Amino acid sequence: MNIWQASTLGIIQGLTEFFPISSSAHLILLRPVFSLGEESLLFDVLLHGGTLFAVLIYLLPQYRKLIKDPLYVLKVLLATIPAGVFGLLFEKTIEDSLRQKHLLIILLLIAVGFIFLLVREKSARPLENPGFKEAFFIGLFQVFALFPGVSRSGATILAGLLVGLKREEAVLFSFFLSLTTIGGAFARGVLQLSPGSFFASTPILAGFLAALLSGFLACFFLFKIVKNRGLRPFGFYRIAMGIFFLLWLAFRT
Repeated sequence: MNIWQASTLGIIQGLTEFFPISSSAHLILLRPVFSLGEESLLFDVLLHGGTLFAVLIYLLPQYRKLIKDPLYVLKVLLATIPAGVFGLLFEKTIEDSLRQKHLLIILLLIAVGFIFLLVREKSARPLENPGFKEAFFIGLFQVFALFPGVSRSGATILAGLLVGLKREEAVLFSFFLSLTTIGGAFARGVLQLSPGSFFASTPILAGFLAALLSGFLACFFLFKIVKNRGLRPFGFYRIAMGIFFLLWLAFRT
């Protein structure tokens, strides 16, 4: 893998980890489309590290929210449980069975796009903060993100809107929830690697930096887009990309 390939994958990971367009679908489908190299545990771990640091930095002004409302932390942890338990039990099975099923991933990409176009906020007087019931509901929706093509941020923001959160709060809760989910994936990967391997390749470090910078920008723009337009722009994007991938799949075969 060269620097251009690693940087491109880092940018894709950073943008699609937070934009509700499915990072797993883009990484799985764009690798063969643009010949972006083979998968690597080390590289995937560092990409997760890049996006983790991106959201940690972006949320710096928001940490006072956690200090003022310790129950908010408990709600984030509660929302983490469903996907954490389900992931430990079934993530590898899902990944092994679906990773090569490109058509199914594309159809999920398109189907969730249509859901984004149809979703409406629950009420005209949205909630400022989730309660424990709303937090757990959002956590249940995060389980769907284990399927490539769904999107973790998309599932959690959608769930937040369905339970009546303000758009900004739905995005913010999704960001805080990403700390535990991305952090868990990063920590799990680190435990499988030797410490010296992190400095083994300049291209891999370039991918890490690309994921960090693009991830930070994605956080910034996601907040602005959802606040002003909801999920509809991402719905149109998902459908357009799904059609592109369908055409690629048809002509490839």
